Order: sequence, then structure tokens, then C-alpha cells
Amino acid sequence: MDGSQLKARPAGHVLAEALIAAGATHAWCVPGESYLGLLDGLRDQPGFRIVTARHEGGAGFMALTHARLTGQPGLLMISRGPGMGNAMIAAHVAEQDGVPLILLIGQVPRDVRNRGAFQEVDYSRTFSDIAKEVIEINDPRRVAEFAAQAWRLAVAGRPGPVVLSLPEDMLLVDVATPVISVPLPARAQPTSEALRAIAEALAAAERPLLLAGEALASQEGRAALLDCAVAWGVPVLCGHKHQDLFPNRHPAWAGHIGHVVPEAQSQAWAEADLIIAAGSLLGDIDTQGYIFPHFPMAAQSLIQIHHDPVALARHYCPELAVCADATETLTALARLAVDRIGISPDWTLRLHRLTLPVAQDDAYAAVLLALDGQAAENAIFAMDSGRFASAAHRLIAYGGKRQLLGTASGAMGNGVPAAVAAAVLDPGRQVIAIVGDGGLLMTGNELATALREDVPIRILVANNAAYGAIAGHQDRLFPGRRHSMELANPDFQAWAAAFGALGLKVTRAEEAVEMVQRFLNHPGSAVLEVLCD
Repeated sequence: MDGSQLKARPAGHVLAEALIAAGATHAWCVPGESYLGLLDGLRDQPGFRIVTARHEGGAGFMALTHARLTGQPGLLMISRGPGMGNAMIAAHVAEQDGVPLILLIGQVPRDVRNRGAFQEVDYSRTFSDIAKEVIEINDPRRVAEFAAQAWRLAVAGRPGPVVLSLPEDMLLVDVATPVISVPLPARAQPTSEALRAIAEALAAAERPLLLAGEALASQEGRAALLDCAVAWGVPVLCGHKHQDLFPNRHPAWAGHIGHVVPEAQSQAWAEADLIIAAGSLLGDIDTQGYIFPHFPMAAQSLIQIHHDPVALARHYCPELAVCADATETLTALARLAVDRIGISPDWTLRLHRLTLPVAQDDAYAAVLLALDGQAAENAIFAMDSGRFASAAHRLIAYGGKRQLLGTASGAMGNGVPAAVAAAVLDPGRQVIAIVGDGGLLMTGNELATALREDVPIRILVANNAAYGAIAGHQDRLFPGRRHSMELANPDFQAWAAAFGALGLKVTRAEEAVEMVQRFLNHPGSAVLEVLCD
């Protein structure tokens, strides 16, 4: 149907239609006058849900969570200027973590553009090193075209953020414009030669490691990783904040790489004679600061598999660089497993034993172990960033049906808004946020959004009255000179009650099992504070 046969409607309504035609089901926002035309267009769309957050940073983490759980671009709707500034954290996380995100940002009217008008920002300059593309729609007749382009760019190659700048007057102009379909990106298939080379390297290795990265973060990717590990008997090591890619109780589980790695584990990993990096960028955290493997040439054989040619071999010179979809490659590789494989079962067993939790008697560790034992097998854990997270990564088993929502970029404030979004998207699952006292008071106000959306979430607060991770760095660099790290906190039980949530507190390890039971069994939202050093 051409434009002449279509009924004219405001460009904001056309944009809403185009996003929904692409597959959008939710948008996460803080309202602003600069994009009211789009909000009006979405108002009467059947089945579409808009979640209104209390801060643009919180809305951004919610949109990122939507993308992580669905694989589709998260839609973040924010106003110009201050709204954009508050949401910048989400754009940065999307770029660092490889998450598809579309920022729909209001802009000043076209007739005052480039005059320093109220809240005017040049988004092309502001997002120049973060966004994959910045598109300002000045011609309302092209709004559907650019919406489709933004959707495609957000998921193409290595996913990331795309900005759509929406002049507020443009959204109100009537146009007769058809909606444009968005073709799904094709998955690059591995060649038979590449598969043969990987299989030969695996069959010859005695101490291989399969390093799983961000590109496997889908249901299909997790299944392919498990099938390949079982077929070949190869141990699996997961990248930073991606330990849910593989069942942590499986005998092939070799641990995950993070900021804090026990020395015994890092020494054992270094003994590998083959590393297959599947879907990993081999960035600084996943390589322990470019020393595992050693930069730029690995001490052991290195094979890297990634579908994005820009990401492939960006940091290292692998012996074999396979430009193909990691999920498709592992699926095909599992079918090539041979009967006589040189991988030593002792190697896999040794790595797995190093992942087993060590008994601890402090209250925080006791709470985490109780949480691991009592949480649902399909629970979603929304992790914030901070020193408290290291213990939560080690003592709770993820993977299988359990999912972990964390930011590899280290952004604080993810925990509570990510939990809210997860509960909205999958209300039948248990959702638990694990946060520090610092991150909680950055975005914990989104507990009010959970109340508004009528979705219960559970928040575990590790309270050490400090910015613990930074304090640790300061103590290491400047011993005995700690300052500016201490925090003054409210009564978190009273804070929880103010939102209509149950407030609980653990001060001794002996209380952990009972308190966690009350925490998880409460029918509404609940906050459990645990004191830790």
C-alpha cells in the first residue's frame, strides 16, 4: 500500500505503529513534554505496556533488562537535556555489554534548533563514542523508515545502543506513511573447514577450556554450550557477569571470570593448553587484564568464535579466528564429537572442585548460602555492582533455569530497576535483587515502580556503610589513608515499610536460614538487610 491510500495521522502515531510492527511490546520511560506525540501514539495500542519509572537511570536499567531477557531492543523513552543526561548510564552499559537499546529522546522544535534553546543538546556529539548511530528525524514522512533502521542497527553485529532524536513539533505533523518491516539479521554459519579445525584442536588437547561470552546469552546459546560441553567433555569457564550461561552445579563447570578471582583458580586456568573463546570479545575483565591469555599472543592455542567481524580478533591474534555465530558453531561442533578424546577427566574434575564454596561463618555468607538453597530453581537474580557482589557470585549457583542480570560494565544502580523489569516481564518467576547500600540509594526508589505495577520483588541489601569496592582500592593504593568512602544509611526496615514492603534484618549467621525463609515466602515485596564488613 502506498502513502496515498493511507489515512494521515500524526508522525508520533506512525512511530508507535512502526515500533510495534518491529516487535516492541514494552517501553520504559520517564515522561517529558518533548515526546508527548509518541506517548499519545502508544496510548491506545492494544497489548503494549508502558512502565513509568521514577528516574531516567532506573528506566534505562529496566530497558536493558528487557533486552537481556528477550533479545529484542529495549525501548527507553526520555525527555531532552536533563532526561538524556540521567539516562546516559544506560547507553554506556549497552555499549560496554553489547545490549540492544533504542533511546527515543525528545528534541527541541525544529525552528529553534541550533540556537541553544531550552534543554537543547546535540545528540550526535554527545553520543559520538557510545551509540552505534544517532538519527534525528526532521522529516516526519521518514519516521517509519528510521524506526526500522534503528531496530535493525541495535541488533545487528554486536548489539548496542541507537539514538532516535525526536523534535517535538515533528511528532505532531500528520503524514500518510506506511510501516516498514524489519528483516531479522542472518546468523553467520561456520564453514566445514573451520568446524573441522576446531574439532581437531579439541581432540588433540589434554587441558582445554571453553570460554563462554556475551554472544551466547540466549536460550539457544545456553543449550548449545551445554550440549557441546557434554559431547566433548570440555570444562566451561564463563565470562564476567555471564555465569548463568552454564549450570554452576554441572561437573563441567569451571567457574567464571570476574574482578576478584581466587588465586588457585587463576593458576589452574593458566595450565590450559587450548582456549576456545566462544562469543567473547576477550576484553580486559574476561582476560584478567590481558594476561589470560597473554596479550597479544596466547601462551596456549587460542581459537576465537564471534559473529561480528569488528569484534573478532580485536585484541588478540588467535591461531584460528572464526567469523560465525557462536551458538550455531557450538551446535555443529557438538555433533562432531569423537569417541576417543584426549581430554583428561581429572582436568575437568580439578577445575570443578575449585568452584565449590568454602564454608564461612559470617552473616552475609550465611544469608547467601541460605538464599542459594531456598531460592526457586528458575529464580532471576538482579545483581548490582560492588564488592558485595563477589561473594554473591561465588556462593549462589546460577545457570540452568536460573538467570543472572548484571552489568559487565560495573555500573551501580542496576539491581532494583532490573528486578522490577524482570518481574513485569515474567510475573510468574521469583525475582531477587542483590545490592549494596551504596547502589540501593541510587535507584532503590524504583521500588515505588514495583508497587505501581503491582509486581513483588525481593531486595537483599549488603550493608557495609561504605562504597566498599572503591574503599578496597583506596586501602591498597594508599594504606591507612581511607577517606570519603563512609556512608550514612537510613533504617532500611523503616525504608522498606514506607514503600509497603516487608523489612527484615540479619545481624548473626544463626538467623540466616529463618530470615531468608520469611524473606522469600512473603507474598509482597520484601527487603532483607544484612550487616557485613
